[in-house]
Amino acid sequence: MKQKLKVRDGLIPRLREMHRLPSEESQARLMGVSRSTLRRMESGEQPSADFIVAMCTTYDLGIGEAFQIVSTATHEKTLSYANS
Repeated sequence: MKQKLKVRDGLIPRLREMHRLPSEESQARLMGVSRSTLRRMESGEQPSADFIVAMCTTYDLGIGEAFQIVSTATHEKTLSYANS
């Protein structure tokens, strides 16, 4: 069973709200990533090492607080149910 790392569900918008950031663009700038990268991570893509470092250092989070390990088989099954 293959596994991957992903941002915890709902964390990116919660952090944006908690830090009173007005937009995804301002959050992306604060983190030093592009808005499209932020959106891809929010949709469940596996983050790069650079994104993991940016997320943890920007918000002073541990890796376990910001990310979770998911089975790609489970993730794919969830996606197929959502598209049905």
